[in-house]
Amino acid sequence: FPQYRRRKALDQILCQRDLVNAGFKYVMSNVWYRTYPANKQMGQNLTAPLPHLSISYHFNDHHQVYVNAEGDFRQPSASALGNTAYTGTLPKNQYSIKEELGYRYNDKYVIVDLDLFNYNITNRLLTTYLGNNQTGVVNAGNQTARGFDVMVSTQPIYGFSPYVSFEYLNARMDTNIAASDAAGTLTAFRSKGTQAPLSPHVMANFGLSYVNQGFFANATLHYTGPQSVSIAGDQRIPGYVTNTLSLGYHFKPVWYAKSPTIRLNFTNLTGSIVRTGVVGVGTNASAVRLMNGNLSGTGSSAQFYVEPRFSMTGTISTAF
Repeated sequence: FPQYRRRKALDQILCQRDLVNAGFKYVMSNVWYRTYPANKQMGQNLTAPLPHLSISYHFNDHHQVYVNAEGDFRQPSASALGNTAYTGTLPKNQYSIKEELGYRYNDKYVIVDLDLFNYNITNRLLTTYLGNNQTGVVNAGNQTARGFDVMVSTQPIYGFSPYVSFEYLNARMDTNIAASDAAGTLTAFRSKGTQAPLSPHVMANFGLSYVNQGFFANATLHYTGPQSVSIAGDQRIPGYVTNTLSLGYHFKPVWYAKSPTIRLNFTNLTGSIVRTGVVGVGTNASAVRLMNGNLSGTGSSAQFYVEPRFSMTGTISTAF
């Protein structure tokens, strides 16, 4: 019996060190849209197999390696189907095959996570700007995305908890997207091998939290590298920095108020004016040379979101 108990305890430790999860889902959906006043209905049945496998192994209490592989899908946004439907077709589901290989380390001082990833995307969905403040959804061919993420954070040191993360992303279009030249002849953009829209090569974050008795503070700094915002790749957003700061104090309970708290929130401390995203990507901001050697016809430029200027808000809250 003692030998059996020791062997069972060892088996439990091994099971905790090596963890395997696997599963499978199959999604079936029906998408349809009715136009007015013609009262014409368009629709399609869509399916997506979603396998999943994750394996993690703990060398000891501090070191872990993990592997994830899965199929994933994204359905077209219902709010944008209306404008897209007027082209006569409805977009298909975006489908992705994802693989990740990672390593984690943690002790009482620091936490480290390193993740290598590879995504193969079919029928990528893009929200495009159609003009007149309208957007639509299109399938923008296939795409491959590879890169790595690294994150480092510490346990509180004299109340301070720093955090930093960095991502490198190499996302490339695998398809020459259909387009018409100035004469109306159907051809394609030279998009294969170019940087995929809305896929900056570099993103970085830095955060610092502080807690001391009732006082608390949190500051963040985020950098996003330059990125393409048109299918033709002729329009880009420069790299930009955003920042936030929050300060506050947790008071001791007062009467029925169990946790009276005052907080001040600050955004865009430098008051800079930068473009931080798009309402919809453009097709081509200017005339570009197409696959048949001719220039493209008139396209659309991307429409941008702009970071609001410096702002400060305050809140007073409690639990009862």
